Amino acid sequence: MSLLNSLSNIHGFDLNCANTSTGDISLGSSVQGNVKSAKVVIQLLECYSNELLPWIQKYEVFEEVLFKFVVSIWKQIGDCMGFAVGICEKELLDATMKLMKVAVACCSVESQNIIIDKAYTVLSSSTFLSVKDSLSSLQVQLKELEPTQEMDKFPSRDEWTHSLFASVIIALRPQTHIPNIRTVLHFLKIALLKGSVTAAQALGSLVNKLDLKTSGTECSVGCTFEEAMDIIFGKSLRSSSDNVPAGESGITGNGSETGLTFLALGAANSGLLQVRSVVGLAWIGKGLLMRGHEKVKDITMVFLDCLLSNGRMGALPLEENNCDWDMHLSAVKCAADAFRVLMSDSELCLTRKFHAIIRPLYKQRFFSTMMPILQSLIIQSDSLLSRSMLYRAFAHVISDTPLMVILNDAKKLIPMLMDSLKLLSKDVLDKDIMYSLLLVLSGILTDKNGQEAVIENAHIISNCLVEFVTYPHMMLVRETTIQCLVAISELPHTRIYPMRIQVLQAVSKALDDPKRAVRQEAVRCRQAWSVV
Repeated sequence: MSLLNSLSNIHGFDLNCANTSTGDISLGSSVQGNVKSAKVVIQLLECYSNELLPWIQKYEVFEEVLFKFVVSIWKQIGDCMGFAVGICEKELLDATMKLMKVAVACCSVESQNIIIDKAYTVLSSSTFLSVKDSLSSLQVQLKELEPTQEMDKFPSRDEWTHSLFASVIIALRPQTHIPNIRTVLHFLKIALLKGSVTAAQALGSLVNKLDLKTSGTECSVGCTFEEAMDIIFGKSLRSSSDNVPAGESGITGNGSETGLTFLALGAANSGLLQVRSVVGLAWIGKGLLMRGHEKVKDITMVFLDCLLSNGRMGALPLEENNCDWDMHLSAVKCAADAFRVLMSDSELCLTRKFHAIIRPLYKQRFFSTMMPILQSLIIQSDSLLSRSMLYRAFAHVISDTPLMVILNDAKKLIPMLMDSLKLLSKDVLDKDIMYSLLLVLSGILTDKNGQEAVIENAHIISNCLVEFVTYPHMMLVRETTIQCLVAISELPHTRIYPMRIQVLQAVSKALDDPKRAVRQEAVRCRQAWSVV
């Protein structure tokens, strides 16, 4: 049966039975423990998501079929008060979430209004969250999220409910009305703190699309943008006019103890809550950054405060230091990696496909704002950990900034880029970031507009690169390093001749590299430098 005919029957989706031969999609196959059937369902879901639904979205056809499919899923989840998907559950849930997002994104505002109402009704019946609890203070609920407990464990139905609900939020159009938005915000916060990254992405999507002009008197259950910010962050975000890290401006003094800002700064004495709060702030910050909202600066200052916070550990007793250090290091690293979330493009949310509000040149503006701050903090930092994490944040920002913007400040950035590469080369887990930085360097070396900066820093660049010719953890790092050395060989003779012997000695080691692509680049590099 063709995909189109299969999709026409997709609203026969059944949680308890499967008939993939007729196009009806079922989760019941995996409930029964049939691995083969579960994999067939996953493949069918992925086929719909990757092949058919993008075509439907492009040509705006068959919306009614998609609408019935989504409503059918929510109806059956609402009717099924208890189910457990054992085999391939994560893969099946991920595939269903992806299909849910794409299907909802294809629907009109009118259809989405019906879908979100249905989804909210099902969510309200979930044991994970009751409306009464969500509208009350989160203090009691946070006590249930102690790190000594199993924070990641959800009843199967609740996990499916909150994951699919968050997927719907991600895919909504800005004009779609979200019922009881205060309750939704509280729910997403709790789901985030219990470990749901999808909830964090939903919060980012929500703040990205929320109407800035909405009056609080328009709807008894609605809220303004500022009220939504207060619910998410507490009231601890200071004026965005400050250009200093949060800890230096007293941000922790008056914040709500349930706000993500409070938790992200470690004030709850729970490293796990701190990490998850930072993840949430990263996706929320991304939503704000893409729409050009000034509050993203406040969030980035919270991240910077986390990066500079390792000095606080010294005030703890020795045994507490030993116990908390690993979690603290994870939180600091998470804060540095938050800049990757802010700057990188994601296919999971906040895309044009999912109706995100995207302001032109938002990456360029963020780069121009953050670079002077990062440069200043790196120079002032007297802690090796803080400096290394600041360089990590710098690497994420520069890796996803358009090259033309980087070229304008290449003279200042090249020394920082090389220092960042040296620090990142010490940890095998940072090999992907290293590769991204080398691609940036390669772009600078091969662009005519970067020649002046490259000539001025040729010695620094070559001294750093020769150390990576035999980098053992990633072939692409070695290959790109040698390509950069080839580009340097084209600089004026007087600038590069003093490095000739050093480069040739380093490249000779790559002639026996186990990867053919690296050996080929090594031969080309040796030929280029032999005639210098």
